[in-house]
Amino acid sequence: MRRELTVPFEIRGQRGLINVRVLPNEDPWASGHQLVVPDLDAEAFRGFPICTATLRYHGQGINSIMGWVQVITFDGAATVDVLPFLADAGPLYTYGHLPTFFDAPANPGHPDGVWRADTFLVVVPDVIHSRTLSPVAAFSWGYRLTGGFPDVLDPERLDAADWSGHREVLVSRYPGWTFG
Repeated sequence: MRRELTVPFEIRGQRGLINVRVLPNEDPWASGHQLVVPDLDAEAFRGFPICTATLRYHGQGINSIMGWVQVITFDGAATVDVLPFLADAGPLYTYGHLPTFFDAPANPGHPDGVWRADTFLVVVPDVIHSRTLSPVAAFSWGYRLTGGFPDVLDPERLDAADWSGHREVLVSRYPGWTFG
């Protein structure tokens, strides 16, 4: 099983790498799940994936400002994955200087099926002045739930053009944004 992936990218005249690591969560207490689920049943959350994507990039300063957009597909439905308190602000999961992507989904109550995330490194071409996002690079990851037990899916590189497959859900949820 390949639990790590490296995805090259180039923006603003500089090259970079996304280093993706997806591992099963062996200790839901150590990963902090009790912060979002106060009555945590650690055994029910064990084995779900933890995904971390870090950036190495040769650009500096403002050139290094980027973001992440994630679209989740489960049971045939696609949704834009954002933090609940930021959901009305826009489609960005995170945004900033060399942002690290982190997610640790755990849905033990879901019916059996495949939970898949398509995760895109994006830039705002003018950094802060518009609501325009351009995909730079992407990867997918997730898990398959069978009988209540998760099986982590290996991360796979996506073409940034796969963004177009999610345009409808992005535009319908965030009509004030442009997805280049």
